[in-house]
Amino acid sequence: MQVLCSKCSHEVSRGSLGRCPKCGGVLQPHYPDPSLLKLKGIESGPGIDRYRMVLPVSSAIPFLGEGDTPLIRSRRLGPALGLENLYFKNEGRNPSGSFKDRPGALAVTLAQEAGAKGVLTASSGNAATAISAYAAAAGLKCLILLEPGNPPAKLRQALATGAQVVPVKGIFAYGPEALQNFLEIVAARLNYYLGFIWAPVNPYILEGIKSISYEIVARLPGPPDVVVCPVGGGDMFAAQWRGYLEMKRAGMIKQLPRMVAVQSINAGPLLQAVRTGAERVSSLPSANSKISGINVAFTGDHALAAVRNSGGVAIGVKDEDVFDTQRQIGTEEGIWTEPAGAAPVAAISQLLSMGEIRRDKRIVCILSGAGFKDSNLAEAEALEISQREPIEFDVEAKGMEDFFKQMEK
Repeated sequence: MQVLCSKCSHEVSRGSLGRCPKCGGVLQPHYPDPSLLKLKGIESGPGIDRYRMVLPVSSAIPFLGEGDTPLIRSRRLGPALGLENLYFKNEGRNPSGSFKDRPGALAVTLAQEAGAKGVLTASSGNAATAISAYAAAAGLKCLILLEPGNPPAKLRQALATGAQVVPVKGIFAYGPEALQNFLEIVAARLNYYLGFIWAPVNPYILEGIKSISYEIVARLPGPPDVVVCPVGGGDMFAAQWRGYLEMKRAGMIKQLPRMVAVQSINAGPLLQAVRTGAERVSSLPSANSKISGINVAFTGDHALAAVRNSGGVAIGVKDEDVFDTQRQIGTEEGIWTEPAGAAPVAAISQLLSMGEIRRDKRIVCILSGAGFKDSNLAEAEALEISQREPIEFDVEAKGMEDFFKQMEK
């Protein structure tokens, strides 16, 4: 395995963190053809360790049930839009409830191979719970630096699996360079592995995420025509594009999908870069989305490259539309996804009207995490029902006739 700059192809030593020292580009592992050809013989199944020949580790990756998540054809939302081949890749079925379990498992393996005492990350929630779970499985310590005000459900998960959680005021407010410097100092002082899941800081961890694309191709009769993803920092988006490129190199697919990046209009650094034709993604002064999973002020340049190299597009959605779609996915498809996971589905109508997708194409929406991750949906209704006067256990009781009339409406 070589580690090359994705922009200028400058080679750095294996294990190097941060950006390319020559041009500032995002670093990425590069695997020889014999390793990629082994992908052809891999059957679907649980765990990402079966892809170790195209991952930046040599030792076994701990398994908690990650991977092989369902790829479900839409039963109602797609047909209502004239889409017979709309699919949902439900990453909420991973052990801690999000796609971050894939890179989380890899981060812990990298920490073990580096001889670190523990793993350090900064996270809005999903990365924290994933790394905490896999660190516990591997017998490593875990330190989570957290932005105050994140969903309590995610914080409870990290605590339940033994992480030490420390809120840091404005940890994401000073820009990516300041954040990286802060994390590097803390990690070095504690002898913890810097497991921040973002390629411009750690170019290796996102490699676990590309297994999503391997699984999609294994389930479909060929690659999808369009992949629609929620985008925060951009690792899930860029990693999947890398997976499709590798499968094309290996001769497993002939055609590459178009990659569609979905951000909130209230937190759209990538969206802004695509619209303005910028060479790099600039940080925003602030991010103001209510969708916690993609409420970011900065996105990596690797995501911008994936949009352009795939002939894709970036699209913005309103927070209110995403929450409405989250409810629709639950009531019409039976899937409770987190708000960030609903963002790609919320973008479908807009993409159709713009002519960015055609109705005869195979379209895969990535549902990034489970609904309990950000559980405001139906919270008020659940509280009201729990406090409601119960009906009698007697079909002849007074008031039961009103109950039957209401149910028959």
